[in-house]
Amino acid sequence: MALVDYASDSSSNSSSSSAGAPPPPKKRPRLVPSPSPTTTTAAPASPAKLPPLPPAFHDLYASTVRTTTTDNPALHQGRVRQTPHIAGNWPSHIYIEWHPPSATQSLLTNLLSALQAKLPPSLQLSTFLTSDLGAPLPLHISLSRPLSLTTATKDEFLSKLRSGVCNTRVAPFTLWCRGVEWHHTDESGRSFLVLRVQSQSQSSAALNPELTGLLGRCNALAEEHGQPQLYQWAVKGDGSAGDAEVNGDGDQAGDRVGRAFHVSIAWSFAKPTGELKRLTEEVFGEAKAQDRIHETQIHVDGIKAKIGNVVTHIPLPQAGKRADDKSSKNLFGVS
Repeated sequence: MALVDYASDSSSNSSSSSAGAPPPPKKRPRLVPSPSPTTTTAAPASPAKLPPLPPAFHDLYASTVRTTTTDNPALHQGRVRQTPHIAGNWPSHIYIEWHPPSATQSLLTNLLSALQAKLPPSLQLSTFLTSDLGAPLPLHISLSRPLSLTTATKDEFLSKLRSGVCNTRVAPFTLWCRGVEWHHTDESGRSFLVLRVQSQSQSSAALNPELTGLLGRCNALAEEHGQPQLYQWAVKGDGSAGDAEVNGDGDQAGDRVGRAFHVSIAWSFAKPTGELKRLTEEVFGEAKAQDRIHETQIHVDGIKAKIGNVVTHIPLPQAGKRADDKSSKNLFGVS
């Protein structure tokens, strides 16, 4: 009974206490002025666009750190290194780097997806356009074969390459993409889907005089260091086709070199059969796709030398200027 009385008393006390307490003050409504008919609401300011990253930023993270000195094809989609790694040597490469604009990146990605959908499941394409996580990757135009430089010669090699490029007559230029082709290499056992490139130079009737001129410099330096030369199958005689192209007196061999330059966008272990070429033409030869590919431009203002994990950008000299030309400046460096 006491428990009942206690509960009853507590309940009554609580009720009486609640009844006697004043109600909580009401919140005052927040006054928001209504816009007049003549008042227009300003649109929120769009966030300022961040400036683009400097080109040198990409060179800092161009390579991953080597974790093993042995080749393991299982870690590289079955690929085998063309130049075996030798302890104490530095894998090296000379090339022109290209970061495709987002519209071009999307175009090529969609075309590759359309081509893959037409292929049998056993024939897989591997793209160079994006990483395994889908991040866009830079593409390149090779100016050398894979090289292997010793520690004692790598600095000299880079110094001579820099000097040769800075003193060449090749100024910054523009390339256009002129279509896709399949190219098979026996060394790697792979087939590459490539974009052929071509310049619109008015200084020479030869094909791609700027690229063949740069290749001539790179091949001469590679030969000096006992390294293999690029596109040697297309060069006759002493390998001076690149210099001949710059002077405008290229020959048939020089034209073959000029046609060899390309940007690889995908690869496969399958050989480029007639059926594969037909399906590729069916996808990439569609009128709208072909027009957009032909409109794609690659501006070249320098080359890159990758020695080990270090990437060095070497700018091309401006038109009419040479690195050793100091006659146009006075003591204070003013023209």
